[in-house]
Amino acid sequence: MILSRIMKEQLTKTAIILEGFGRLQKAARYYAKAEEFIKSARLYEAVGEFKKAGDAYSAAGKLNKALHMYLQAGRNDRKIAVLYEKTGNYRKAAEVWKSLNQIRNWKRCIQKSKQLSLFDLKL
Repeated sequence: MILSRIMKEQLTKTAIILEGFGRLQKAARYYAKAEEFIKSARLYEAVGEFKKAGDAYSAAGKLNKALHMYLQAGRNDRKIAVLYEKTGNYRKAAEVWKSLNQIRNWKRCIQKSKQLSLFDLKL
């Protein structure tokens, strides 16, 4: 969604007011709508909404932090496997894919982890 500068400012101001009144979850939603994903993620994290914090960190491009939040939320699903892959941890991604019975994805990650191991040996 493309937001105008004015709309972002209004959403951010609303979030700041809500945060000031201690309405952190609602403030986090407004920060996310204003595309202030880091602020949103930090508030969600503060109130223990780790899945939503992970979504916000992911939207901000903070993949390692998003992965950490999803793991804290007790998730073991596609999002975690994809983030492990994006961060280059193919062995962990393979474990998650295997637990999800996603054999094609498991094989791909195993192959990539072997290629990385061979590359490391050549150094």
